Amino acid sequence: MARMPPELARASRWIAERLAAAGHRAWLVGGAVRDLALEREPKDADLASAALPEEIERLFPRTHAVGRAFGTVVVPCEGLDVQVTTFRAESGYADARRPSEVRFSTSPEEDARRRDFTCNALYLDPCTDELLDPTGGLADLAAGRLRCVGRAEARFGEDGLRILRLARLAAHHGLAIEPDTLEGARRSLAALRGVSPERVLAELVRMAEGPDPARAVALLAELGALTVLPGLARLEPSGLARRVRAAAGLEAGGSAGLLGLLFLPGTEWDLALAQAALLELRPARALERRVSQVFQLVLALEECLAALASAPRARWIRLVRAEEFADALAVHAAWHGEQHARERAELVARARHLGPDELWPAPLVTSAELARAGVPQGPRWGELLRAAEEAQLEGEFHDPDGARAWLARQVS
Repeated sequence: MARMPPELARASRWIAERLAAAGHRAWLVGGAVRDLALEREPKDADLASAALPEEIERLFPRTHAVGRAFGTVVVPCEGLDVQVTTFRAESGYADARRPSEVRFSTSPEEDARRRDFTCNALYLDPCTDELLDPTGGLADLAAGRLRCVGRAEARFGEDGLRILRLARLAAHHGLAIEPDTLEGARRSLAALRGVSPERVLAELVRMAEGPDPARAVALLAELGALTVLPGLARLEPSGLARRVRAAAGLEAGGSAGLLGLLFLPGTEWDLALAQAALLELRPARALERRVSQVFQLVLALEECLAALASAPRARWIRLVRAEEFADALAVHAAWHGEQHARERAELVARARHLGPDELWPAPLVTSAELARAGVPQGPRWGELLRAAEEAQLEGEFHDPDGARAWLARQVS
């Protein structure tokens, strides 16, 4: 617990002490304990105990019952939300996600048997630092091994998302997947079809934001999981294989970059089809916009780099100042490899030599200038403002007098 972030340690101890006073020993469980065992800093804290949901609600008046039917109550503490879950056993899983039968338990050992991987079935008393390891998770971590609790095929059949989580955890923590676990995942791909697109996307985003998204993608490809994911299932094997190879060279992190690469328009599908495939994952509007911008910027980059020496200055400035330019550049480099590598380097060098005033110069032709020049309001205004920005970026004028002279020529 000494390695726990102070705010998480305080919240965990306060909740555990209150539960202990009522006769229920509480344990930190799951990712926080795994991260501590790996000498990494946990980002959140989940507790488990034998206390029933109604007992937890009585002990902590300010709670949120986000998963009460499954024994989970959220307890706010010092601005943090801590999930407190009753020990339980599960069975059924008719929808490949939620158990159709939940039985509350008093035993952490029984609770451990329903968890996905041994490294996530570690229990730590936040008050005493005592550790419980019912499934051998510490030995697996020490051996650099990722292993399912119990029979792997049963665990993945209960929730197909665990197949994606398997690849993410192995990549994130540099773990080798135990052979029976790997084979169990390969035999359980049908369970992925029962997972909602939103949950699939959330895992892909977490992979993208991790330290080694390329390995996560390669593991999913090795398992055959990419062929059943929303959107990507449309791709022919050769198109999917190229994306997996390209992911190994993707240097920039982030969800827009990885998704931009996996769904990139190419010979397999055009921009409209790529966007339609992406929408099968049901991304939030902001993420959809960012990935779509990566698509468009990569296509614009291909045209610009093919003739960079003669490309208009305004054209490449608009490229390099775009919000998703870094991701688009990384996707282009991963997709095309050494092709146009020299031109990419030159474009980056040009961008580095531009200051903010050159990238985003204050407009010298404004709506007020158009009104003073007698231009009637309408579509022509937008056309002129766009043309004026391009002319300014190209260096056709540099001051108000030059801008007025340029405008006079356009409206004469």
